[in-house]
Amino acid sequence: MTKKLALKWRQDLLELKEKIKLKQLNTDKALTIAQQLKGEYKQKLVKPNFDIQNAHIQLCETLGQANEILGEYRIDSVPLTTTTFNILISLSSDLTTATSYFNKLLYLRLKPNTYTLNSFIAYCSTVQAGRKIIKSMGKYEVKPNTQTYNALLSLTTNDDQRNEIITAMEDQNIEVNLVTFNTLISRSTSFKTAINYYRELKQRNINPTINTFITILKKATSKAEINETEQLLRNENIRTNNSWDRLHDSKIHG
Repeated sequence: MTKKLALKWRQDLLELKEKIKLKQLNTDKALTIAQQLKGEYKQKLVKPNFDIQNAHIQLCETLGQANEILGEYRIDSVPLTTTTFNILISLSSDLTTATSYFNKLLYLRLKPNTYTLNSFIAYCSTVQAGRKIIKSMGKYEVKPNTQTYNALLSLTTNDDQRNEIITAMEDQNIEVNLVTFNTLISRSTSFKTAINYYRELKQRNINPTINTFITILKKATSKAEINETEQLLRNENIRTNNSWDRLHDSKIHG
C-alpha cells in the first residue's frame, strides 16, 4: 500500500511541474502545495524516496530553493542520485558552481550521464567549446543525444556549422526533432534560410507549432515576408497566441 502511495506522491509532484510548464501555477504556489503533500503523505507513513525527492526539487526556480528542500529530505536519509545533481547543475548560475556539483557527483562515485554533460554546453560560448564537451562524453562512457546537438546548434553562427551538426546527427542516427528545427530557424541569418529549414521540417513530417511561426516571423523584414509567414500559418490551421499577436503587431506597425 505504501509503495502505491509513494508512486502517487511522485505523480502528484510531476503534475505540479506540468502545471508550472502550462503556466497554470507559479513556482511559489507549486512549492507550497508540494510541501503540503509532503506533510500529508508522511502522516500516512509513506517514506520518501529519491524519485520523490528529485520530482520535488524539479519544481524549484533557484538553487537556494532546491538545497533547502534537499536538506529536508536528508532528514529521511534519502540518497542523492545523478538526476539530483543534474537538476542542481541546471539551476547553477555560473560554471564554477555547476562544476562544484559535478565534482561532488564524481566524489560520491555516481556516474554522470548524457544529461549531466549536456548541461555544461549551456555554459559554452562557441561551437568549438561545445564540441569539447561532447568529446569528453566518451571518458564517462556516455553518448550524445538530440538534446546535446540542439544545445550545440544554439551556439552556431553560420550555416556551415549548422549543416555539419545536422550531418553529425544523421551519421549517428540521432533524432532530428521540432526543437532542432526551431533552433535552426532561430539561428538562421536570413528569412530565406529560415523558410528553407521550415520546408525541410515539413519534408521530414515534423509538425510545426505556433512557436515555429513566431521564430520565422522574427526573421521577416518586409511586408512580403510577413505575408508569406501569415499564409504558411493559415495553411497549418494553427491558433495564434499573445506572443504571435504582439510580434505581428510590432512587425506591421513598427
